[in-house]
Amino acid sequence: MRKFIAQIAGGLFLSIALSANFASAEEAEENWKGASDPAQFHLGALTGLGILDSSAGFEVLGTLSRKIVPQGFVPDISNSVSIEIQAGPIFIHSTTAFSYSAHLRWDFRKDAAWTFYSVAGLGGSITGESLDNRFLLFPRFGAGVIRTFNENAPSIRFEVSHERLSLGAIWGF
Repeated sequence: MRKFIAQIAGGLFLSIALSANFASAEEAEENWKGASDPAQFHLGALTGLGILDSSAGFEVLGTLSRKIVPQGFVPDISNSVSIEIQAGPIFIHSTTAFSYSAHLRWDFRKDAAWTFYSVAGLGGSITGESLDNRFLLFPRFGAGVIRTFNENAPSIRFEVSHERLSLGAIWGF
């Protein structure tokens, strides 16, 4: 089952990444050189496969981020850095654990529709008595993509890291 889910996720991520190479007819700016996302805050929700130890479960996360470096660290491309928190339940083996992450998200904006990003920070879980009352803290690294269809509607977000595979929505304001 895990192999099947990994294959589906890999196919989804690959298809998103490959379709990012096709520019829209309305595109007026050069790829990777346009203005960065004007939103200073992002609010979102992610859901998908969460991993705790060697067990997989269904995870639901709320996300909140604030842009801290609007122009990023690379002057020749459109990039920005945000600080982000994610938190929510992970349902495993008829019980629930609390999953969290505090990290930096480095966005690389290809054009108005596509943003690719990486995350680096700390993540972990807090488990209840049924999972031995543990507090887990570990380094967290991941990558993702945000697809914007309309500036007034939420964007779709896909993220993968060693402890989760998530799909959701993100709103900028």
